[in-house]
Amino acid sequence: MLLFPSSSRAISGVWLGLFVAILLMALFPLSACGPEEAHQPPYYEVVELRGTPYERGVQHGRHFASKIRSLYTQLLTSSILPWLNREQPDLASVLKEYDKPLYGNGQFSYQVLLQSGQNLKEYIPEPYLEEMQGVADGAGLPFEQILVLNTFVDTLLSMRSITFLIRLMRAPQIRGVEFFDPSYVPENPMDPGGLPPDGVDNDGDGMIDEENEGLLWPYEPSPYATLAEVPENIKVRISLEDPNGVDPASVRIQLDENIFVAGHNSIETKVHGRLGQYLDVLFTPPEGLPRASTVAFQFQAADFDLVTNPPPSHTRIMRDERIVFTTEGFGKEPHEVANRGARDDRFQPSSIAFGLRRSATSTGQVLAAHHLAVLDTNTAHKHTALFLHRPNEGKPYAVLGWSGVIWGFSGMNSDGLVYLTNIADTQDQSMAGEILTHLLNPKLLCSGIPVGIMGREILTKAGTVEQALVYLEGKKSTFGWNILLADPRGALAAAELDSNILGAKDGGFYVYAPEADNPNNLDPWGRRWASVGADDLRIDSHYQRNRNDIDLKIFGFPLLKPQRYVSTFYFRSLRPFYILGEQIDAAYGELDVPRVIQILRIPDLIDKRDSMNAVIYAPEKLILYFAMGQIPATDGPFIPFDLGAALR
Repeated sequence: MLLFPSSSRAISGVWLGLFVAILLMALFPLSACGPEEAHQPPYYEVVELRGTPYERGVQHGRHFASKIRSLYTQLLTSSILPWLNREQPDLASVLKEYDKPLYGNGQFSYQVLLQSGQNLKEYIPEPYLEEMQGVADGAGLPFEQILVLNTFVDTLLSMRSITFLIRLMRAPQIRGVEFFDPSYVPENPMDPGGLPPDGVDNDGDGMIDEENEGLLWPYEPSPYATLAEVPENIKVRISLEDPNGVDPASVRIQLDENIFVAGHNSIETKVHGRLGQYLDVLFTPPEGLPRASTVAFQFQAADFDLVTNPPPSHTRIMRDERIVFTTEGFGKEPHEVANRGARDDRFQPSSIAFGLRRSATSTGQVLAAHHLAVLDTNTAHKHTALFLHRPNEGKPYAVLGWSGVIWGFSGMNSDGLVYLTNIADTQDQSMAGEILTHLLNPKLLCSGIPVGIMGREILTKAGTVEQALVYLEGKKSTFGWNILLADPRGALAAAELDSNILGAKDGGFYVYAPEADNPNNLDPWGRRWASVGADDLRIDSHYQRNRNDIDLKIFGFPLLKPQRYVSTFYFRSLRPFYILGEQIDAAYGELDVPRVIQILRIPDLIDKRDSMNAVIYAPEKLILYFAMGQIPATDGPFIPFDLGAALR
């Protein structure tokens, strides 16, 4: 580990902290719970920054000059910018601004990131701009490169959300899904088939044995089971629509872990419609379904529209849709069954974060844990750092971040206040708002305060969860975020943010906590939103309270839909969310740092491609345990760092 002290006092403080950390490692071998020690060189560094924002920026830039150039070149120039250039044809087909010569010759991606960064600059408080200028001066780089490096995440996520929306709108759409028992013949031939009368509210709508009980029309994604107590000999019919026609040969069905593709005798297809725009798919489970079980049904198909730009040629593929249901004898209502799904190695788990206190932990201490997985591209983990900030004004704090980036997705200050941030992919985001506001000449611009700057502001100015929530409420968010907060007093809260581009009364800000005496903390069935008990709270990459984040129709056409309909993160976020809850529940009252590390290392919770860092905060002791500098981050040891000792 390398340090960058700016005075002998800094040297003594940080070395004392590292001495304590080494002693703790000798007495408390945290990596013993997981895989063998990795032989990869430690890429992370621990760096102390002191003084004014500009001075801390200069220290940062000088120390990391070569790594900042490396990160910029490897992550942006060689990876992200070429990928974004591939998105230009789809975006230019909708936003004509990007057909202009300014964006030609491979300049599209850089110009978009720069223009959006310059727009975000207007929302960033001056001290952080001074710090960025210091980084640029210390590293000998242009300010605009450091600005892009510090704002591209907000822009990239917003662009990704829009480009995937465009793709999904042009891909096949599910009109409806029908579950029916082929042996059921209604008494009145004019009545529809579907599920036979069984005295059960199969679809959870409060009605028993109503007409069309097995018909899901229109189809609606759900975080819970969609149907309950269906017969074992059920068949499923999926109705699809695409103006260019749906390719029957592209059908893919996954029933739990069993995969069926077009041509299998369990799948029948029928094309209809005057223009052949409809496809009905009939699926008959080859061996029926197991009794009293939870079943996950996953479906995907593509159209006939051959896209040649960008190459290689490809068709438009719909998002995988997942429906969970139970069979006769299971004995639970739909909302009591999680849409957990089966393992699918095509999709990596999303980021997870959780807080624990009192009865959840073995000692009653507060713990907060995070595994961040957003965008590594085999690069970011080689540029990781733990920044210890000692500002002239405000509270000192530690942030996990990267060379050249002045913020991170998690941190803890001298008061023990902790924040952990996950993305929450939504169409209620600032770039979509800019497009709606400037319909005649829309551009891909983000607006609002970058989430990493919000985190820094929280650590500098707030000492409690309540103070952090006061800061967050009313702030203009660039994108959708889930933020978990914890403090040494045992306060736990989750804040869900969106950009509120339609001006909803909620302000795009939702909060919930484990306390069951507050109705805001409970779902429609009276259950805690994201807690298995009274002393835990978790977040993933989908909303809990803010489930109807946006719903915009123009002349009846759905333009912007809620997260559950369009986000490619949605189903891959539900699965780790429920698995994490099961793990917390199984260890309730026994959770400590080694047990939390075991949870963070569970394969079904680890993104092995884009893992960026993992950390456990113990706010009462002002100690954090970080794992970073390798892929996945959790493969390495969790290194203790005594923030309290380092600040003395």
